[in-house]
Amino acid sequence: MSKLKLFIGALIVCIATTIAAYAYTYDITIPVKGKTQASEQLQKDSLFTIYSFALRVASPSCQNFSIADTQVTKAKKDGQWEETWTIKACEKTAYVPVIFTDRGTYTVNPMGVKYKK
Repeated sequence: MSKLKLFIGALIVCIATTIAAYAYTYDITIPVKGKTQASEQLQKDSLFTIYSFALRVASPSCQNFSIADTQVTKAKKDGQWEETWTIKACEKTAYVPVIFTDRGTYTVNPMGVKYKK
């Protein structure tokens, strides 16, 4: 396959991904609602990853996503703590567990995500 065909294919994928990402409305207000202990930078860094878990369960017509609440679920110990971020995705709610660290990292456990209609 020629380099031009590879370039055009990659360009089409990039454009499609960009269009899909901007087809939704995300509340990106920082600081987020609730009692998060994450720094504003860490909130910004983790926001779209956390939103992606709500996107997976939203109805196909849903285009609006927002952070409804954040709660600390495990107190800080050794520079690490756990929170649950509540995401509204139209008529559905996702509860996303997030582990944050003082080093500025975060992890979402996909098996711990809960949903409510």
